[in-house]
Amino acid sequence: MDERHLQIKGSLEAIVQARHFVHQAALDAGLSEQAAHHCALAVDEACTNIVEHGYRGEGTNQVIDISCRKDDNGFVITVLDDSPAFDPLAVPDPNPAASMNEREPGGWGVFLIKKLMDDVVYDRQNSRNRLLMMKRL
Repeated sequence: MDERHLQIKGSLEAIVQARHFVHQAALDAGLSEQAAHHCALAVDEACTNIVEHGYRGEGTNQVIDISCRKDDNGFVITVLDDSPAFDPLAVPDPNPAASMNEREPGGWGVFLIKKLMDDVVYDRQNSRNRLLMMKRL
């Protein structure tokens, strides 16, 4: 499978394109339907966080770049955005065992991404946030 690229506007309405793009690329790479769904859901969560927190809902003039590729280790998704530097992996995981009254808001999307994907790595590259997510084959 060759590397595939998609660029979407930084809006919530555009995220459905990213979800469908990743789901199909994952299936084409040989992942199961469930694994492809996990990849699509992880991209949905990542893009939603970028739009709502990074672009603060004002990203219609900004973009999110998504690429997918298959390598020897698995299916790799890269998400790039131009929002201010933010490492989502530095945020402590919420406690799923806590009662609803004890739970702090936020952090659940990143927690879900880490649970759905086998590896997740963040770095800052060329003044852009880069989130790499991998699902082993």
